[in-house]
Amino acid sequence: MIKRFDNLPKVMFFLSLTVSVYAYGVLSHKYNLFPFLQIQDAVGSVGLVVDEFFMFTRIKPDKHLFKARYEGNGVVQYDPEHMEPGSTLITSFFEDGLQIRLLAGDGSVINRWPVSIHAIWENLDHIIPESDRPKTDWNSVFNGATLLPDGAVVFNMFGLVKMDRCGSVIWKVPVYAHHSVELTPRGSYWTGGRRYVGEKSKHPPIKVPYKIDTIMEVSGEGKVLREIAVLDILFKNDMLPVLFANNRDFSPNPALDFVHLNDVEEIPTDRIDRFPMFDAGDLLVSLRQPNMVIVLDPDTEKIKWHQTGPWIQQHDVDWQLDGTITVFDNGFDSSNGEHFGGSNVVSIDPISRAVSYLYGNQPDQDIYTSVQGDQQVLDNGNVLITESEAGRVIEVTPSGKIVWEYINRYSEKEVVLVSDAIRYPPDYLSVEDWLCD
Repeated sequence: MIKRFDNLPKVMFFLSLTVSVYAYGVLSHKYNLFPFLQIQDAVGSVGLVVDEFFMFTRIKPDKHLFKARYEGNGVVQYDPEHMEPGSTLITSFFEDGLQIRLLAGDGSVINRWPVSIHAIWENLDHIIPESDRPKTDWNSVFNGATLLPDGAVVFNMFGLVKMDRCGSVIWKVPVYAHHSVELTPRGSYWTGGRRYVGEKSKHPPIKVPYKIDTIMEVSGEGKVLREIAVLDILFKNDMLPVLFANNRDFSPNPALDFVHLNDVEEIPTDRIDRFPMFDAGDLLVSLRQPNMVIVLDPDTEKIKWHQTGPWIQQHDVDWQLDGTITVFDNGFDSSNGEHFGGSNVVSIDPISRAVSYLYGNQPDQDIYTSVQGDQQVLDNGNVLITESEAGRVIEVTPSGKIVWEYINRYSEKEVVLVSDAIRYPPDYLSVEDWLCD
């Protein structure tokens, strides 16, 4: 009998060890103790390699591809008589890498700026956590770019970057920057930033780690002038009922988008008198979560106006000459737009809050992109629309007629995501010769 229980102390030891490890595992998950986050990051990294094998091996740019919905490749509709004249800046994946391209109306390429993450950045130490750093040039989608009269471009690629017309980097800002890039009357730029909070929560009861989107102004020389945390703005303006409307878990979750800022635009000087509610320097800001558009005084951080909906996970908000605000309404519904009617370009009067639709919301005007998407009201009244996941840009008249259409096709069944498209008038550029050494 005694021999049969010789191993009892060992059994009890391993049993107690197992229970202890299990208990610590539960506690590490609940209270964010070592090594929960390290294991989570490791599992995430392995999953990333498996999910994006073709991207890592540069066999196929899967992350940039979507099912084709339309026929053709390049400029497939071109009506010079009814379209707004000028050239179109497009950001997308072309041939063997990310590029910014400037296209003539007929689709011919005026200039191209290849964008290589690892050619721009010697390292990505400013991107935290490390798991957010792309492993290859193919492993990221970028959006947010603006063209300057001398042919330089300013764009977001894990930081704000200025590149001359020949593709040489002039300056770069090693702060995570994302989404729109808007030139101010002072020659600076408004863009979205992002910070990682890993040690002590700045916004209790939210627990670390988490990320916060910021509104960032960068000088024309590439220096950060100011940075405002969007969560700070919402806390200061008593917007917590909106921020936490969906009973969000306060547990550590660096992947959670609390607000997802995607556009910041200062009121243009030629439109201030059209918006008597607002003042010079006020910012129009799009927060995808919680489906909200706000007007903010960046000096006092006071929200002067806000509205949630009728848009759902909207992008690209603009001040218009007629005193309205236009919004690209993604109409996100996880079903290719079938439930909520697809994407739309919405116009809203900030005083009366009357809503009208410039395009979409009609049976013969079906468009849909669950992510990104742009709208630009042109001088002739037409609207340039970027249907990002369809790999498509269209220009439509006020009656809804398509007068220009561009598709970035990858294969017979696939197209490439188009992040941005902006039309510039013929007299905008001072460049006479695009040739470079």
